Amino acid sequence: MPDQNATHGHAHAETSTAGDRRVPLLERLRQRWWGVLLLVTAAVCILWLALTDRLGLYIHPRYFVFTVIMALIAVALGIVSVLVHVDVEEVPKRRGRTALQLASVAGSLAVVGAMVVLPPSTLSVATADQRAVNSGTLAGEVQGQDAQTVLTSNPDFSTFGIKDWATLLRQTTRPADLEGRAFTGVGFVIADPDAADVFYVSRFVVNCCAVDAQPVGVPVQLDGWDQQLKPGDWVEVSGALTASDASHLPLVVGTAKVDKVEEPADPYDY
Repeated sequence: MPDQNATHGHAHAETSTAGDRRVPLLERLRQRWWGVLLLVTAAVCILWLALTDRLGLYIHPRYFVFTVIMALIAVALGIVSVLVHVDVEEVPKRRGRTALQLASVAGSLAVVGAMVVLPPSTLSVATADQRAVNSGTLAGEVQGQDAQTVLTSNPDFSTFGIKDWATLLRQTTRPADLEGRAFTGVGFVIADPDAADVFYVSRFVVNCCAVDAQPVGVPVQLDGWDQQLKPGDWVEVSGALTASDASHLPLVVGTAKVDKVEEPADPYDY
């Protein structure tokens, strides 16, 4: 007969070995916390942006509720993943593994620190230059109507934003019908590379998030504008649409009054 004491001793030894291989709490956190930290860091940043009304600098308002809910779930999952005890076997240490974990942790902390020290800001005029004003597709409706219908429906042009005006000017096949229309708009300055006396009063249009934002603008003709303004300045422009001397611009805002203004709380069009 097998020695029962020996069998029992062997089983006890296996149990002890398995117990010894269980990772202590601190070691378990070391193996898992860097991934959790990345998740929670991103979620906390999103919640901070939402609480400070700056989330709109990154995503379209239609996604606010969904994004905040997902961030709250991420924080909850992060907390649970740390607190819930799961027996895991010790993973053999690999060269470079600790360095990668430390780099990930340092990167996460750097993101948080940057957001605290350097508050989020709108997309810059440099980004607008890279994407080129009005280079994207200005399709869709203007105030809920197509461009030609707008011209015959006598709309309230004072309610038009930069996107509305830019879309109308881009889509209309009868620019002469817009001559003399009063224009007022607030946006930032983008220089026209093809006409020294023209700049665009512009805004970024966000369809989903800042990554897909495209600059759109209305051309303003003003001699010597670059002596009083610089690209990126926020301005309020008032004037009337008039025929342009530039071949690439059928209409511009002429006889314009231009005043510098502060950047609005909601700098994008949607």
